[in-house]
Amino acid sequence: MMVPLIQAVMQGSAGVRAQLGNTIRFFYGSAPLDTTLPYGVWDIVGGSPLEQLSERPPADGWRVRITIWGQSLSQANAAAVAVRDEIELRGSIESYNPTPDDDDTGLAGISFDVRLLELRSSA
Repeated sequence: MMVPLIQAVMQGSAGVRAQLGNTIRFFYGSAPLDTTLPYGVWDIVGGSPLEQLSERPPADGWRVRITIWGQSLSQANAAAVAVRDEIELRGSIESYNPTPDDDDTGLAGISFDVRLLELRSSA
């Protein structure tokens, strides 16, 4: 697949569902207007196939930026910790980013970049 499976990974996490809802509020790019808080958004920052000399790459590596928004910093932090804990089962945190701009909404945000490795199917 040419996009990371982060949405399915987050939906499959009981810890993330406890914070972001049973059908998780975790969106590619941006959240719909008036989405219940807290919620997360993600975007692809970069990626590349795992290089091989004589064979097709067995996996794709992705760098994904995640931003969690909440009504308060503690609400955003609780959701961000659940997402971080799930990510660290399959990848790594690459960076913690500056506090995102709240666009005058008064919301609290936490942003971080993660590195994920997705194995390709052998078919």
